[in-house]
Amino acid sequence: MKSPSPGRERILREAIRLFAERGYDRTSVPDIQEAAGLSRGSGALYKHFPSKQDLLATAIEEFVGTAREGRAELGGAALPIDESSRRLVEGMLEKLGANRDVLRILWRDLEHFPGLKASARVEIMQSTYLAVAEWLREHQRQGELRPHDSEAVAAVIVGSVAMFRVFEAIWGETAIDISDERFASAWSDLLLRGLRL
Repeated sequence: MKSPSPGRERILREAIRLFAERGYDRTSVPDIQEAAGLSRGSGALYKHFPSKQDLLATAIEEFVGTAREGRAELGGAALPIDESSRRLVEGMLEKLGANRDVLRILWRDLEHFPGLKASARVEIMQSTYLAVAEWLREHQRQGELRPHDSEAVAAVIVGSVAMFRVFEAIWGETAIDISDERFASAWSDLLLRGLRL
């Protein structure tokens, strides 16, 4: 597969930044072109993307790909619950942190794009909840966790981690001065104290 051109990547990166800062509706194609180092009226953006909406869709699709990678990593490691629980949270925080601008866009700008919103809901949220629930069930089957409602616990896990990052993306800073390391450690400690046999 041919790798994306640097120009295309620069346009996408600047579009995501501008959509996050200003909102999708308040960002024009000339704004994106100028931010990407192109002439405002050149139309050069259209050599890489058919429309501004295609830029938005590409940003969401890339984030969906990141979520899929995270789920694959979750199922691929056969680590003890102590280590895998911490890695789960750290991995989620890292992937969400690398996509702060896309989180802002998801939170604010998808109302008029029902297809993109549905894709984000199914591919990012629901599939991640289900993957974490399966991760919990697997550790229960291995005798590391006591019986529990895996789907409900997954909702608590994913929801708490996601909102920690969403608030940071929306406000530009963490809601409380807690490092990712402290968050992951506290979260893992709560899970293990609550569910470990």
